[in-house]
Amino acid sequence: MIREAEAAGAGGCTVAAGAPSSSCSGEDPLTHELRFLLTRGETIRFLDALDGRTQVATYDPEHPVSYTRTTYFDTADSAYLTSSVDEPARRLRVRQYAAAATPDEPPVFSGVGFIELKQHLGASRSKVRLAASADEIARLLKDPRAAVAGAPDDQPLAVVGRELAIPTMAPRLSTWYRRVHLITPEAPVRLTLDEGLQFCRPQPVTCAGVPATPAQRDVVAAFPSRILEVKHAGTLPPWLERLLAGFQPAPAHFSKFRLGMQALTQEHDWEEQVTVPHTSSPRLSRHLSTIVAA
Repeated sequence: MIREAEAAGAGGCTVAAGAPSSSCSGEDPLTHELRFLLTRGETIRFLDALDGRTQVATYDPEHPVSYTRTTYFDTADSAYLTSSVDEPARRLRVRQYAAAATPDEPPVFSGVGFIELKQHLGASRSKVRLAASADEIARLLKDPRAAVAGAPDDQPLAVVGRELAIPTMAPRLSTWYRRVHLITPEAPVRLTLDEGLQFCRPQPVTCAGVPATPAQRDVVAAFPSRILEVKHAGTLPPWLERLLAGFQPAPAHFSKFRLGMQALTQEHDWEEQVTVPHTSSPRLSRHLSTIVAA
């Protein structure tokens, strides 16, 4: 249902659903990331300003409304969550995608997911991604040492396998959101805009065709702002740099993982603040009706 745009950008690979997990992997060449928290009005202004300058990444024209579920892993002593501010922050996560034909239609999972190891310090970032089906991801999570046996040490399969094999490593948090994914033809830049972010108790790896919306009992909290992430290598196009200058950057240590873990710890119910992607604005609806997550 959804093909791997980010995998292609991160290593030039293309994988069909059900392909072996080692068939597509690589490091993301976009080594810098900027983050901004946008209001609804700023989101409309931002999308309107992009008209004609970017391309929407749409992978299934029949199901153009797309969502992302990300499950974060950590050790029992929260080694990744509590890393020093002077150290690269590490994120080990499983990412699966879902899609629907319209904003009102329940989304279902696609057949492909990723296991990722992301590290970032300030605006610098690196990411290793491994594409796999739900069954392959489940096998790797169950017995990572056996799954990576014989894999070269520097290959993504071995890299993520070693992380998963760390004692007490386990899923700690899942997030769910709708994502706008845009690319700029003129420069190596990827823009993602996340809406309706919900923090959930850890969710299991799910097969293709299964309904994707998290059960209300699993949702612990929601984040009211839209999150704009700008991944790039080198210099940003001048027009984009000027546009971003009008928005407030996210706090230096902003993290979906950190916010979600705080919500799980406090069991703070923010249900009344859930921001849903549906809107009656003609301009915003025009933009959001054709987007697909990456």
